[in-house]
Amino acid sequence: MRLGIVGGGAWGTALAHIFSKKHRVLVYDRNPYKVDLINKGIYPADESLRISSKVKATNSLKEVLEFAEVLFISVPTQAVREVLKKVPFWEKPLINTAKGIEVETFKTISEIVGELHPESEYFVLSGPSFAREVVLEKPTAVVLSGKNENLGEELQKELNLSTFRIYWNSDTKGVELGGALKNVMAIAVGICDGMDMGLNARSALITRGLNEMAFLGEHLGAQRDTFYGLSGLGDLVLTATGDLSRNRRFGLEIGKGKDINQALREIGTVEGYHTVRAVYQMAQKLGLELPITETVYRVLYENLPLEKAVENLLNRSPKKEY
Repeated sequence: MRLGIVGGGAWGTALAHIFSKKHRVLVYDRNPYKVDLINKGIYPADESLRISSKVKATNSLKEVLEFAEVLFISVPTQAVREVLKKVPFWEKPLINTAKGIEVETFKTISEIVGELHPESEYFVLSGPSFAREVVLEKPTAVVLSGKNENLGEELQKELNLSTFRIYWNSDTKGVELGGALKNVMAIAVGICDGMDMGLNARSALITRGLNEMAFLGEHLGAQRDTFYGLSGLGDLVLTATGDLSRNRRFGLEIGKGKDINQALREIGTVEGYHTVRAVYQMAQKLGLELPITETVYRVLYENLPLEKAVENLLNRSPKKEY
């Protein structure tokens, strides 16, 4: 199978490396330096790592579109719309790997694709997966989801590898939301750890954060059980506790008192920073109570002091667990 990957960043290149074991892979990136590194077998996100010499790269999107039987979109969420506008009529499988919600429209990637490319066979690939570990071929399990289950299961079989196990889940909305919402909770846990609040507090935040994710997901049409799977609980635990996570590292720096803009400059793309704004505004519109999300939003966008943020959460009136 010929796989085209739009985005030569950490995740796009990691997927290219692992999939090149079974398939021909061509990566598009507009950055000529990244293209050159990939063609030399160097991992752009960490030049000390090597990737398969079978992976090829180009700065021609047209070349990738003509080559691909399956197209992966591996760019940050807020750039997906711009990329899709450059893709002509596309009836073949289109697999998204971004984990976020579009800030201006509150749309998930499937909704953006439905708007711009309703003719395409849309799928999302998500789950607990640090790109670096995929490059190092450490065991990883993810989930694939889409409306066309027959085609999805064919793709699952074609893409599944011994060190990259792919499960199927038909709840596309839940899979997308799990991947997006866990980034907000990872920032919250990072702040908690940066403030040295302890392991009890970390565990409480992860658990209540998962409940908040599932609560919102159900209101948006997702299945609650999906949030207890790989794209929900699995990705949340990894992103909230693993120091390879940019969302967690961002939260850690904020918890230690670093300026928000400085932390963003140093870390790079932090999907949760944008997602929390979209989710907070969506919750306000729907009249939903999301205390952890609201607190993270107010810290990042309204300069709420960390001590006051903690006080607000701890002094909420007692609730039933479910």
